[in-house]
Amino acid sequence: MRKQKKTKEMFYFTSNYKKTLAVGIYIALLSLPYTILYPIIYSAIIDKYLPAKNITMVVALTAALILMVVLVFVMSIHSEIVRRKVYMDNDRQIKNKIFKAIQDAQLSEVEKNQTGKLFQITTTQAANASKMFVWNYVGVYSVRLKSIIVTIIIMLFIDWQITLIAGGILLASYLILMPFYSINAKIQNKLQTGINSLQAKINECLESYETTKTLRLEEINLNEIYNDLETNKEKAIKSSRIINIHSMLFAILSFAALIATIIVGGNKLIIGATASSTIMMMENYLSNINNSVSNMVDHMHNITNRYNQFLNILQIVSLQKEEETGNEKLSKVSSIEFKNVCFSYDGQKMVLNDISFNLEKPQKVAIVGRSGVGKTTLANLLPRFYPLTSGEILINGENYEKYELSELRKHISFVFQQPVVLSMSILENLQYGNNAKFEDVQKVCKQIGLHKKIMALDGGYACKIDNETDVLSFGEKQLLNYARAILKNGDIVILDEVTSNLDLEFERLVSKANNKMLSNKFAFIIAHRLNTIKNADLILFLENGKIKEIGTHNQLIENHGSYYELYKSRL
Repeated sequence: MRKQKKTKEMFYFTSNYKKTLAVGIYIALLSLPYTILYPIIYSAIIDKYLPAKNITMVVALTAALILMVVLVFVMSIHSEIVRRKVYMDNDRQIKNKIFKAIQDAQLSEVEKNQTGKLFQITTTQAANASKMFVWNYVGVYSVRLKSIIVTIIIMLFIDWQITLIAGGILLASYLILMPFYSINAKIQNKLQTGINSLQAKINECLESYETTKTLRLEEINLNEIYNDLETNKEKAIKSSRIINIHSMLFAILSFAALIATIIVGGNKLIIGATASSTIMMMENYLSNINNSVSNMVDHMHNITNRYNQFLNILQIVSLQKEEETGNEKLSKVSSIEFKNVCFSYDGQKMVLNDISFNLEKPQKVAIVGRSGVGKTTLANLLPRFYPLTSGEILINGENYEKYELSELRKHISFVFQQPVVLSMSILENLQYGNNAKFEDVQKVCKQIGLHKKIMALDGGYACKIDNETDVLSFGEKQLLNYARAILKNGDIVILDEVTSNLDLEFERLVSKANNKMLSNKFAFIIAHRLNTIKNADLILFLENGKIKEIGTHNQLIENHGSYYELYKSRL
C-alpha cells in the first residue's frame, strides 16, 4: 500500500502527468488496430482469396496491409518524438525541483548528504527517473498490457480451447517469475546505494587531491575505490544474472505455449475441426503476446531500478526547509546583540554556550581561539544558517527571527578562506548578487589594487574565468571576492580566515581592502594570524564554546590571560 502511495506521488511529481497519460493512450490506440486486423486480413488472403484465385482482393488486401505497416511506422516515429519531449520536460522539472529543494533546505540538512551523492541525484538519477512513467509505465500498461488483453479476447473468439491452454501456460509463467522482481528490486536498491557512496568517495578524492598527494594516500584511496567497484560489480552481475534467468525461463515457458498450440491445433486440423489459417493466426497472436510480455519484463526491471532512484529524489526534495519566521523589513543594521546564545548541531553536545555581547555600529569584532572552538559557527548564526538552540540574537533591538530571511541576508557579505570564483566573466563575477554598475565595479577594483591586473588580461573585465583558472593567482581571486563583497555594500561583513593562505604582499592589499570595506560597518573577523586583528575594536577569545575573554588587543595583553598566551606563542 505504501509503495502504491509513493508511486502515485511520483506520477504527480511533475506537471506533465496529464501529457504522460495522453501519450500512453495515444500509443496504445496506435498499436491496437494493427494487432487486431493484421492476422485477420492475412488469414483471409491465405484461406479465402488465394484458393479462389481472386487476384483483385489479394492485391487490395496486400496493399491494405502495406498501408497499415507504413501508417503504424510513421505514427510510431511521431509518438516517440512526443514521448521524448515529455521526457525532456520531466527531466527539466525534476532537476529544477531538486535544485530548488537544496537551495531552500536548512544548511544542516544539506550537510547530511555527501556532495557526490547530490551531484549524482541531480544529474544521472534525475534523467533516469524522468523516463519511468513516460517510457516504462506507458510501455507496460498503456501498450503491452492492453495489447495482450485485446489479443487474448480475439483468440478466445477464434479458438477458446487453444487460447485457454496457451494462455494458461503464459499466466503460470508470469506467476512463477514474479519473485524475481522482488529479488531484483532489493539488489538494485543496494546497488544504487553503493553507486552513490562510490560517487561521493571519488568526489572527496578529487577535492582533497593535494592532501592525498602530500600524505601519500593514493594506494589507500585506490584500494577503497577498488573494493567499492568490486562490490558494485558483484551486485550488478547478480542483478544481470537474475534478469537473464528470468528471461530464459520465460522463453522456455513461451516455447511450451507455442508447442501446446501446435499440438492441439494439429490434432484439430487432422480431424477437420479447424483450418490451417486458424493455427497460423493463433501462432501469430501468440508470438505477439510473447513479444509484449518479453518487453514488459524489460520495462518492469527498469521500473524497479528507476523507482529506487525516484525514492532518492523524493528524499532530497523532502529536506527540511529553512523556516521563514519573520515578515518585517530591515532597512539598515545599527546594533547587534547576542543574548545568552547556545547552539548545538546534534542537540546534545553544545558548540556554543551562553554567548553574550553587544555591538553598536560601526565596530570591528575579531573572533579568536584555537581550532574547533566554534568561531565559524558563531559567525554562521548571524545569517540564520542554523536555528539557535536557546537564547536570541537581536538586530536593532528586535529578535532577528522577526525579519524576513532575504531582508536579513541582503545586509550580510561573506568572504571565505577559499575564494568563490564562478564560471563566467570577471565582470559577471563581480556583479554576482549585487548588480553594481560597471563604473562602480572599476572604482572598487582600482581602490583595492585589482584593476591593472584585470585590464592586462585578454578581454579585460569580459575575460572568462572559473575556479580552476590560472589567469588569476590565489591572492587575486581573494581580492575578487573582496571586491564583490564591497559592491554588495552590506551592513555586516564576515571575514572567515581570509588571509591564512595569502603571502605578505596580498595580505597588505587585503588590509587595504579591509579599510575600504569595513568603514561604517559591522565586521566579524575570524583569523589565526593575530597581527591581522590587533586593530579590532573588540576581540572575543573563545574557549570550549564560551567567551573566555573579551576586550581590545591592548586590554587582553595587559590581562596576561589566555589571549596573551596565544599571542606570545604565535609571535
